[in-house]
Amino acid sequence: MSNILLLLAAALVGSGVTVLVMAWYRRRWQRRYTEQMEASMQSYNLELQIALDELAEKNRLLEQQNMLDALSGIYNRTCFDKRLTNELKRSRREKTTLGLVFIDIDHFKKINDTHGHLAGDAAIQQIAGILAKSLKRSSDAAFRYGGEEFALLLPGTELTGCIELAEHVRQTISNTPIQIGTLSLPVTLSAGCYAAVADANTSSNDYIAAADSALYQAKHQGRNRTASASAIVTPIIQESANES
Repeated sequence: MSNILLLLAAALVGSGVTVLVMAWYRRRWQRRYTEQMEASMQSYNLELQIALDELAEKNRLLEQQNMLDALSGIYNRTCFDKRLTNELKRSRREKTTLGLVFIDIDHFKKINDTHGHLAGDAAIQQIAGILAKSLKRSSDAAFRYGGEEFALLLPGTELTGCIELAEHVRQTISNTPIQIGTLSLPVTLSAGCYAAVADANTSSNDYIAAADSALYQAKHQGRNRTASASAIVTPIIQESANES
């Protein structure tokens, strides 16, 4: 009887050891599996984050390209319209002055007719570069508004500041002939300035009309000069394209 009890006890002990060993291996396997899964997830998350960052950068570059004028390299009219709308909202909200300058190349049609469209393109490109370099603040922006016309959007800038910047640009262009191959071509600009604090009734068209009217005054007074509008005015009928 005692021998049977001893054998039974040994069997139970052996079974217990086996269970303990199996449990230990199971925990070890689970730990390794968990570590491998965590490592795999970390690697996957890292790869996913890199892919998302690359996608975001591509989207940013694509959006930037869509906002740039292909010829001049500065912002285009679409970007101007969006920025002006946003800056008007900021001007209303913060009660700050928003400045706008319209700039037009004098007698641009004559440049094209006399020297060809490549000369006209070169003039637009070089003037756009000078405009962009003339801006000192990150909030300021230069745009190709259309054809040979440009716009400067100057948040937080009073009318005197707009005129000062426009005159600086005008004089720089006047003193810097456009280089087209071996040809040194003198070019002048006319500029129209407007600045005001936007209110609830002010629209983008109001600002554009005022700056455009001031530009017309500068051209009507003889070109190669800067004029300003001290209040929102009714747009004046523009000169014909042949006289621009």
